[in-house]
Amino acid sequence: MGYRIGTDVGGTFTDFILALPDGSIELFKVPTTLDDQSRGVMNGIEALASRHGLDVRSFLAQTDLVVHGTTTADNTMIEMNGAKTGLVTTQGHRDEIDIRRGYKEDIWDPSFPPPVPIARRRHRFGIPERLDFRGNVVTPLDEDAVREAVRRLRRQGIESIAVCFLFSFLNPAHEQRVKEIVLEEFPEAFLSVRHEVLPQYREYEGFSTVCLNAYVGPKVSRYVRALTGGGKKREARG
Repeated sequence: MGYRIGTDVGGTFTDFILALPDGSIELFKVPTTLDDQSRGVMNGIEALASRHGLDVRSFLAQTDLVVHGTTTADNTMIEMNGAKTGLVTTQGHRDEIDIRRGYKEDIWDPSFPPPVPIARRRHRFGIPERLDFRGNVVTPLDEDAVREAVRRLRRQGIESIAVCFLFSFLNPAHEQRVKEIVLEEFPEAFLSVRHEVLPQYREYEGFSTVCLNAYVGPKVSRYVRALTGGGKKREARG
């Protein structure tokens, strides 16, 4: 059995737990690098390798498992500083994310404000298409409307697009086609598609999950790319 590493990125420290081949445990921490949290993770791994007389490449070659936790997505939601998000959905359902299930945190206060929308209404587009509750096509997908919506989202400066059609968990054909069109018209956009993210029934749960994934996705993706890229660079140096 080789080394096993657990790491968790916090606001002040990045914590590590290292399980050694002999079964013993070491606890270790390094300062979190807030400008790029991946650097703190790699600093810790480099320090752990040094403590055992190894370079990073040799240390990771002898590591069987790395378990990593980060609050990147949580902090994005707490600070509400995620991607500028657009929504493409079934015509007539762009307000599903606002209506929710009719639930209101204070039912006795008529002026109680709704939560901040992840995708603002002007960035939500209803597309003529419809599946029935068995997944059969009732209204074919209007591809011209999809292209126009995607082009408008691009002009609006959208970074991330959520795609959520009714009953797509039964038949994803329309969402798959929208994904193809987005990749043609706006390939740099981050895509969050319902049948890939949460292929389950219940509309509000589907809408909210897909939109949230679109909102935090770009930041989390950048973090993961930085982490894997930093690891490769340090392995090369080792």
